[in-house]
Amino acid sequence: MAILAVGDVHGHFEALLRLLDKAGYGDGDELWFVGDLVNRGPDSAGGLRFVHGLARKRVVLGNHDFSFLVQAQRFPGNRMQPAALELLREDDGEELIDGLRQFPLLHVDARLQTVMSHAGLFPQWSLEQGQAASDAVSAQLRGSGYRDFLREIFGDWPNYWSPDWQGMDFWRFAVNAFCRMRYLNADGSLNLTAKDQPEKTDGLQPWFSVTQTCDWRQLFGHWASLGLRTEGKIVCLDGGYAWGGQLAAYDVENHRLAATVAAE
Repeated sequence: MAILAVGDVHGHFEALLRLLDKAGYGDGDELWFVGDLVNRGPDSAGGLRFVHGLARKRVVLGNHDFSFLVQAQRFPGNRMQPAALELLREDDGEELIDGLRQFPLLHVDARLQTVMSHAGLFPQWSLEQGQAASDAVSAQLRGSGYRDFLREIFGDWPNYWSPDWQGMDFWRFAVNAFCRMRYLNADGSLNLTAKDQPEKTDGLQPWFSVTQTCDWRQLFGHWASLGLRTEGKIVCLDGGYAWGGQLAAYDVENHRLAATVAAE
């Protein structure tokens, strides 16, 4: 049995199928997804149906997945993206999006000493702190008050970590760290605007260049301009397929790229 981790699919279901065929994926294998299953591509519905139907899978939520969850609530004044509207027009569209609420922000594999999240594990957090933050957000998403949670979760504040955060401040920081993090400011706070490659950004620190409290292998996506990149135990799997780059599958047990497909 192989374990394959897949980069940001972004609604490119046909490309995902090509990738899995090239990687030799079989029924006994397990698929991990680093988040951002939806948006930008032509078939978010097909991708979600495939993922929800998998017997052996691990999925973490990305910022685009969260955005679709919020948009599906149709809150007054909330802007609807064309891809979200298209998905919601499907007979099972609302069910497909609602199924995202069952996925966590962090997946931990103790046997392989590997963690997976969409944007990374906040460097100041231990693995236990990260797991607690993921569990806290999942409890809100899966609870009866999930609509109130989704109504308030978007926002850039607070952008720095404090063990004193509670309630929405804690949940929002956790979601931003797991789903939106790329750079840290000099004071260690989240910079939620910069997206360029590290070589083009002065005065900011890529989160993975900061000393990590967790020393396990970390798989993440989210950072298309960074591209497919490995630095020690830090592995970015966002090849930027949605922008003309590559979609990648990573062999989790053997620590290597299993396959890539280029955008057509």
